[in-house]
Amino acid sequence: MKSFPSNILDKIEKKSQNFYPILFYGNESGLISRLIKSLYNILQKKLEIYDIKYFDYKNNKDEELKYVLNNSSLFSKTNFIVLINPQDQLIIELENIKKIENILIVNGDNLNTKSKIKPYFDNHQNFISVPCYHLDRNYIKKTIDASLKNYNIKLKNEAYWFLIENISEDFLTLENELQKLTIFKNSSVDLEDLQKLIVKKHNFNAYNYFFNSACGNSDLILQEMNSSNKSINESYEILLSLKKFIHILSNATVNKDDHTLDSLVKTYLPKYLFLKKEIFREILRKTNLSKVNKINKMLQKTEHLLRKNSELHKEILERFLLNLAKIIK
Repeated sequence: MKSFPSNILDKIEKKSQNFYPILFYGNESGLISRLIKSLYNILQKKLEIYDIKYFDYKNNKDEELKYVLNNSSLFSKTNFIVLINPQDQLIIELENIKKIENILIVNGDNLNTKSKIKPYFDNHQNFISVPCYHLDRNYIKKTIDASLKNYNIKLKNEAYWFLIENISEDFLTLENELQKLTIFKNSSVDLEDLQKLIVKKHNFNAYNYFFNSACGNSDLILQEMNSSNKSINESYEILLSLKKFIHILSNATVNKDDHTLDSLVKTYLPKYLFLKKEIFREILRKTNLSKVNKINKMLQKTEHLLRKNSELHKEILERFLLNLAKIIK
């Protein structure tokens, strides 16, 4: 059966018996390692576990898995076994083992996409599979909340939402960024202090491109482009951020007939951009479905041009931003 990084630890914390094998898989090796370590810490308190025992399924020629899974050690009644380099043959072995006396954790870091192990764990009645990829918003929010509570840090509302929207989705980077917050232990933090401390997912103020264009600030558009857009990768990052804000504008515009502008701003504008409320309200007032359709068609064309003419990435993006300003004005 499938579980998720955001709830697997709580599930195990609540159990007192029947700890079935768990598979962690995906490309977030830092998250997998931390979850395995956290599980060990939880179960060490519940069971008489001495240490973690690693079993290399692919390369271990000295021991058979069935004996490893049911043998106790000199120091503990239960072993915490982390199986690495799993192969499809593991399925047959698990099927032939009637009972597993020890804790079995399968580390499927970068497990082959064609492997049969993942669907086997996904569909098993008792075994658990946990996908570990780039963190989703719920996991990030839960991790931030736990860290703030642990260190008794009070974030102002706009600072809190800025952190959720901008902190990295990479697990180890997320941990490092939250560790920085410990300097505010037992105190309150506003948006300005947080912005000085946290390294955002992108190294530029992405929203500036959207707001400068939507407000028709041609000089500022060109100034931002010259100061921060140095490579094709940065152009793609800028376009990705623009797509996010265009998506927000599109959704808000679709609902203009049913809601007031103030209500739409409150619903759709990211909370950390509270200083942009009046600007976004004015942009929304000037925007209609016809303009939104033109912008989205232009966006698709720009994506195509960037892929086809990467050496002209800066000029292509500048033209898109200037045309965006003309459409919205």
